[in-house]
Amino acid sequence: MKSAPGKFFWKLFLSNAALLAVVVGASVWIIHGRYQAIYTAELTDNLRAIAEALRQGMADRSLAEDTDRLDRLAKGVGFAGSRGIRVTLVSADGTVVADSEADPAHMVSHSDRPEIQEALRNGWGVADRWSDTLSCDMRYVAARVGPADAPRGVVRVSMGVRRIESRTTAARNVAILSSAVVLAGAVMLALALARIWSGRIARITAAAQSISTGDLSARVQVSGSDEVSLLARSLNQMRDHLARQMETIDRHSRTLEYLLAQLHEGVIVAGPNGEVLLMNPAARRLLDVQAVGDTSSPGGGPIEECIPHDELQRMLRVGAGTDTEARDVQPPIEEYRLTVQHGGRAVTLLARASDIVLPGADDATAGARRSPDESDGLRSHGRLLVLTDVTELTHALQIKTDFVANASHELRTPLSAIRAAVETLISMSGDDASDSAPKLLKIIDRHSGRLEAMVTDLLDLSRLESPGTESQASAVPLPAFLQDLHDRFREKLVARGLHWQVDLGPGCETVFGSRHLLSLILDNLVHNAVKFTDEGGHVTVSGRRMAEAVALSVEDDGCGIPPEEQSRVFERFYQVQRARSGPTRGTGLGLSIVRHAVDVMNGHVTLESEPGRGTRITVTIPQAIAPHAARQYGT
Repeated sequence: MKSAPGKFFWKLFLSNAALLAVVVGASVWIIHGRYQAIYTAELTDNLRAIAEALRQGMADRSLAEDTDRLDRLAKGVGFAGSRGIRVTLVSADGTVVADSEADPAHMVSHSDRPEIQEALRNGWGVADRWSDTLSCDMRYVAARVGPADAPRGVVRVSMGVRRIESRTTAARNVAILSSAVVLAGAVMLALALARIWSGRIARITAAAQSISTGDLSARVQVSGSDEVSLLARSLNQMRDHLARQMETIDRHSRTLEYLLAQLHEGVIVAGPNGEVLLMNPAARRLLDVQAVGDTSSPGGGPIEECIPHDELQRMLRVGAGTDTEARDVQPPIEEYRLTVQHGGRAVTLLARASDIVLPGADDATAGARRSPDESDGLRSHGRLLVLTDVTELTHALQIKTDFVANASHELRTPLSAIRAAVETLISMSGDDASDSAPKLLKIIDRHSGRLEAMVTDLLDLSRLESPGTESQASAVPLPAFLQDLHDRFREKLVARGLHWQVDLGPGCETVFGSRHLLSLILDNLVHNAVKFTDEGGHVTVSGRRMAEAVALSVEDDGCGIPPEEQSRVFERFYQVQRARSGPTRGTGLGLSIVRHAVDVMNGHVTLESEPGRGTRITVTIPQAIAPHAARQYGT
């Protein structure tokens, strides 16, 4: 369905039609005038020829003689022409001798007629004037008879102007009809041209409007090489340029959105009007808030509605930081630590805020052509807030602090006991020394052994935690290895009356891994099982072959570990409540050594425990790696 013609169509059509009408009308007027002039000139020549013929016929006659015959001659000539021609013969003194239309006797003197006067002076006279005799406009052509110095009279031939005009009416009608046909054709041509040109302009306008609304799929079909075609090509080129720019902007926007979405740090940007402009998924996750719009779209909402923490709201308000009017001064970074509940656990966040410069509304175009100082007037200041989850770092610092405190405490206790025993021995003499010395020496031996075990564990843990720690992997025969393990703990097992069991499944005859690390792992696990199992209990070492790994488990039916403490037993120096009293007190480093040793072999460890029913710790060691790819561990 074609659309109705627009304003441009009517302007173009009406202007062309008016121009063509004026041109055709002027042409018809000029042609008619020229035709009338030519016809009038031709008629004048004919009248002159008649007058000349009459003058030649009267060259040897006198106009004053035989006036009756001359009157009949005039009436005969005028009648014979049958073309409305009037013939008048006038004597030299102006007396009308003969006239084809009237009685000469009743006609006044013609001496004052301009054509008569001109003919007497120059031989010929022509005039257009009103005829009192015939009461109409006439064209007169007069010819002198005789020489100028002795004229005998004047022959005058005339015709009515209406008769002349009637002769040109047919020509005028033909010209008018022709002009009407030409004008109609010209109007149709103007209509066609207006439709053609306005249609092209309409298509260009429609494409431009589509582009202005963001629809870059519109293109203009171009043909020809005129200015309109050049305009259409320029519009298509502009559309292609805009499409490339929009594609680049969209790609950059998606890249920015993707990068912001991949950041583990939360990023929040606030504008000068107190609204959140941007909040990436990490920030929403860390603050446990709903989305504030797309990652790259503005208009998130007021800070107070988007950010639940008062201190963070203050840090995001423009002007919250130190005044940064001096351009050469680095904006200060404000830091704040807060703890939030996330997923049922406490999360420690480090919030850092600073002032930033935001682009203005037209900075995308103007800023590209201006220097930073020139385009700064187009920009505004905002606030950038970066949230970092420092829970693990805080926990690690706390572990380090606890480690120093625990190590100091664990080392000071046996050292104090040894020092006290040594001072007692030094201060004793005689029989007192001989009686108390064995007891004090046992104290020294027990605490020095504890110090040695602690130092050994610390050295093992230090080596395992060192960067670049690697294990020397080899094939370890598991039955023989577990027999050696049993031999090392035989005395303790017998002393506590514990039952030792080994349960190896099919395919567990050999395990591929570091013999030294396997010894560290199983020694510590069996040591804990023996220490925390009551007399008459059971200690079981089992092995199961999986697809690409071997799972080794140490299980006991001892006191077990409370659920609230199971997540911390692999920390250094951490001991459950029972382990902190009585003869079972240890260094608190065993399970931490197990965890690090398993990490070195790219395995993982799991804990299953129920208070009063025992504990099961399983170590899974990958077996799909080649020996040359194993990590090295210096023993």
